[in-house]
Amino acid sequence: MDGEMIWKLDRPQPALPSSYFWTWDHSANWMLDDPGVVNFGCFNKYLKRPETYVEDYRRLTDFAAGLGVKGIVIWGFLRDSHGGIEAAKRVADYASSKGVAIMPGVGTTWYGGIYYEGDHPYNLPTFLRDNPDAHMIDKEGNSRGDRGACPSSPVFLDWLQEAMQWLFSEFAIGGADLENGDFVVCHDERCREHKNSWPKDDPDVFRLQAMSYEPALKCIEEQLSDKLVPWGTYTSFVPGTGQLGTYMGCERPVLVDRVPRDSIGQWTLTEMVRQEPLPLTAYLDEGAPEAMFDNPHWPVGLRPPSSRSVGYCHQATQWWDAVPRYEQAVSTIKEACLRAHRSGLEGVAIHGEVSSRHVPSALNYLAFSHFTHWPEDTLREFGRKTLGQVLGEEDEGEAFAEILAHWNAGTLSEAQKKDASTRVEELIRHVSAGEGLERHRFWNWLSVMCEGNLER
Repeated sequence: MDGEMIWKLDRPQPALPSSYFWTWDHSANWMLDDPGVVNFGCFNKYLKRPETYVEDYRRLTDFAAGLGVKGIVIWGFLRDSHGGIEAAKRVADYASSKGVAIMPGVGTTWYGGIYYEGDHPYNLPTFLRDNPDAHMIDKEGNSRGDRGACPSSPVFLDWLQEAMQWLFSEFAIGGADLENGDFVVCHDERCREHKNSWPKDDPDVFRLQAMSYEPALKCIEEQLSDKLVPWGTYTSFVPGTGQLGTYMGCERPVLVDRVPRDSIGQWTLTEMVRQEPLPLTAYLDEGAPEAMFDNPHWPVGLRPPSSRSVGYCHQATQWWDAVPRYEQAVSTIKEACLRAHRSGLEGVAIHGEVSSRHVPSALNYLAFSHFTHWPEDTLREFGRKTLGQVLGEEDEGEAFAEILAHWNAGTLSEAQKKDASTRVEELIRHVSAGEGLERHRFWNWLSVMCEGNLER
């Protein structure tokens, strides 16, 4: 059928094989008619109907499989409010049957633990309620409540490893996404003693990450070569400047030499890519324009220190004001994929929360699929190989890419505007006859943008 072409694209083996979508359950909205839909925030309650959880991820799984995307991170994978273990198994089993790796978000010392929300033994607040001596301690010597656990607590470490083994044995998952709570630091007496045995120039945030990531990963070490298990650093891999988004002053975090080699360091590319993206016309006929590399935040030749690495971009999400949720970010996605590939990363992650019925998001996803498979390609090649499958013909895909590029660059000609509007007028007649709805959706969006002369 006409509408299925976007989801079943012909793809070779990817150049960045460990690429995946990152999502929160509460704001991954692929089923749009649920009254509990939200499109913002973190730590949110799940307000949608329980059955919507399974349907949202069924649709996203089909979409990822059609694009050749390896996996889907789900923060909130396990919640009582959307069905707990039974619903999570349905989501994981379905994805496994489609060759897509479900990667539950796992908070090691923060962010809910293994069972994100509910009265369950592997929920972190539940564990801390029953084990108050395992609470994380702040600078003033006070407990940080039921959100954070002290990574030096022996009872906590036993609990963490037991919970990780349960997660990987109970569900047909293809990995997990480990985070410890951004830049949290514990001031418990045991943690202060631990610091005395740690290299002095290694930042505390990396030390705290190592204290929970290492045991969490080692207890599933034999599975890591077959699973996708990144651990979040929350920083770039640019060493030594001491600024947010870098290693904060050290040349090589001890963390990378403590975790198992088959685990994957997740490095933040958000501030490494150009903060003012190149206009899409720069990529129209050049797959690697020189201007892309004129960027002090990502020195040419720099490689991450972890044995395996992926990159994570926040552009086109609710967490990045410069390119917010619902905006197209094709230029940044192209740049991130090419530079990641040349820097030796094996994957890139972007958010996958917005339904592909929204055309700018669909373009982001299509670009992500294309440039994780062909990172060196030009925008014209994106148009012919990928948009051509969506729009039915290579020439039409190339025409769309060219007009898109000039609209983005603010160099649109009157002839190009007319071309887009003429195509829409013709497609209206096709749609009335029951054909071409997918093509009309894309061209109508582009024509509206061109007529408004909106530069994005």
